[in-house]
Amino acid sequence: MNPLKAVADRWLRHGLILSAGLGFSLPYFRLLNQVQVEGDDILDTLPHRNVVFLSNHQTYFMEAVAFFDLVYVRHGFDLDDPMLRFSAAEETMKKNLLTMLFTKAGGVIFKRSFREEGREVKRPVDLEGVARVEQAILDGWLLHFPAGTTQPGAPLRKGVAQLLHRTGATAIPVRVDGFRDLLLHKQLPGKLFKKCRLRLFPPLDLAAFHAAPYTGEAGAEVVRRLSELLGDPGPAAAPTAAP
Repeated sequence: MNPLKAVADRWLRHGLILSAGLGFSLPYFRLLNQVQVEGDDILDTLPHRNVVFLSNHQTYFMEAVAFFDLVYVRHGFDLDDPMLRFSAAEETMKKNLLTMLFTKAGGVIFKRSFREEGREVKRPVDLEGVARVEQAILDGWLLHFPAGTTQPGAPLRKGVAQLLHRTGATAIPVRVDGFRDLLLHKQLPGKLFKKCRLRLFPPLDLAAFHAAPYTGEAGAEVVRRLSELLGDPGPAAAPTAAP
């Protein structure tokens, strides 16, 4: 990357995170709504590289904004160490200027192989996108959404187990509840005086999983364990390991 562009991107990221923290997350998550956080003491014990936070997904951006607020505002981590980013579908992040700015703040984009613009699709896995996601994990912390959609009840995708096996990352399950009552797409200024919760679990014990060759059976077991923690009930089928 061009050194000047790298510096410009760094300062743009800093500016976006700081302005969002002071101008949005502080009043929105402290005064206008209440976000209860549990288990966040674990953040201070984690390495600053090769960590992935695996969360259920209820809104387009609120979980990511709340997590950035947790790491950089509440806990006061350096904006570059750890380098926190979040995964997002390419079509979502190219919708408008605001979503493109979110990308600059820390979005890692990829093309979903199963869904686009609210429609079911079938296409090859975006290997370049997968590589970007894996590199983001290796370089720092990544907030990742293994269901791949905000649809209630969507199952976790089996690719999350392959991602964990390839990177050998420390995996922290993150459970969010009540975020659908905060702010949904095209619903500005959103709903006020709501309560929601963000809970961090201890790291998954994946030592044996990482040490052995990957198998579909072992991957399905990892997805099952994650589904027990992150299952997001809704009209769709209850979360299970994807076939």
